[in-house]
Amino acid sequence: MFETVKQLAGYAHALRLLVERDLSSRYKGTMFGLLWLILQPLLMVVVYSFVFSVIMKVRIPGAVDNPYHFAVYLMAAMMPFMAFQDAITAASSALFVNAALLQKSTIPPLLLPLVPILSTVVTELIALLIIIIATWVLLDQVSVYLWILPLLIVVRLMISLGLGYIIAILSVFIQDLRQALGLLLTILMFLTPIVYPVEMVPPEFLGWNDINPFYHLLDAYRSVILRGELPGEGFYWVLLFAFCLLGFGIAFFQKTIIRAKDFV
Repeated sequence: MFETVKQLAGYAHALRLLVERDLSSRYKGTMFGLLWLILQPLLMVVVYSFVFSVIMKVRIPGAVDNPYHFAVYLMAAMMPFMAFQDAITAASSALFVNAALLQKSTIPPLLLPLVPILSTVVTELIALLIIIIATWVLLDQVSVYLWILPLLIVVRLMISLGLGYIIAILSVFIQDLRQALGLLLTILMFLTPIVYPVEMVPPEFLGWNDINPFYHLLDAYRSVILRGELPGEGFYWVLLFAFCLLGFGIAFFQKTIIRAKDFV
């Protein structure tokens, strides 16, 4: 895996240009262009805060007595998960969208899923910055552990890449996978305490959270942003899981990409 990373480092300039092109192409022809990178998460924070805090008045038992707490609590986990969701969805079509590059270009095929997945890091960074500002403005608090956020983003990226490389290949051989992916990601979101606090999970289902890496990862985001705490022990298990998944994903992609070229 380290040799692969070293090889890709030689394409750092090309990779930067491809990521810039990917981001620009998403908003090409729109009135606000790249400004949507800021507007989308900002509008989500405003809407979620209004719906859950003003209309539904949702509260978390034992949490900070602030009407906006749940909205920020929700967004602190929702934004990283949405970045993961966007990464996997983009990876599933990366080989099809870049079929010409895959067949004729000399750039490593590993770059093709990597580009859209790296783009989600940009959108996640902007979203997290808005959430941090919202936490300061709405809850009047700023965590001293925000410096840990880059590590959490890297772990999220590693999981996205590891699974993304696998999905990119499987989508070539299993055409239905791209159609089912949205449903599978939605199921994963509702099986993970994102839109509801973990305190609401019945005791007989708590064991699922222990083995669910997304629970520990997203709870680490909440710990760092909201609770002003270091990530729990489960996060270090996720760190190991991310390394293993990334290594397996790269190996699987490199071993099967030659066969996949014949089907794209």
